[in-house]
Amino acid sequence: MPQCRGKVCGPDGCGGTCGTCPSNSTCSAAADTCGCNPGYVPDAAGETCVRLGGPCQGVSEYGHCAGDTWVRCDAQAGVVALPCGAGQCKTVDAQGTGACRCGSIDANGVCATADGTSTTRPGTHFTCATSLGILIAENCAASTGSSTALCSTFVTSAGHVTSCFCSTCSMPAGGQCRPLCSNPSACQYYPSGNVHTCGF
Repeated sequence: MPQCRGKVCGPDGCGGTCGTCPSNSTCSAAADTCGCNPGYVPDAAGETCVRLGGPCQGVSEYGHCAGDTWVRCDAQAGVVALPCGAGQCKTVDAQGTGACRCGSIDANGVCATADGTSTTRPGTHFTCATSLGILIAENCAASTGSSTALCSTFVTSAGHVTSCFCSTCSMPAGGQCRPLCSNPSACQYYPSGNVHTCGF
């Protein structure tokens, strides 16, 4: 008698199988799940495994949760995955849209690479969608239309704003890239802190 109770893949004990796993995935030791191979993550439907850095087939720009990992499509990096921490990836609708919970990140946001790591010239702006309690990601090059775009912080005497910039000392406004400061020569950029000021 085939032994497939509780199994979705692997041998059935009679020379057959209890099911096959999708491409780029492997049957677990208990034969109860198919897990994506290293370098691959599940699509939103959980039916196929897509390659990290590859085309965004079945993965939206907003992303979805694959366990505790936020899988999303980046305009330049393709499919990226960000570990959220245990229980910290939240699904928000019936279509499976989800992302990492905001944690300490507020609506002003933080700058990082597409996969959430720190770098000296980050190109992605992560902010908290407070109404949903999850992060959203903005690719600065895509949103500004500039190949020299970066995510940075603008510091003034009234406070600070983290946003996407067209380049150092240049910010998008009215559909165009314009000088950040009313007096362009007053703009200062400090790479060590990734901070802009207007002579402040």
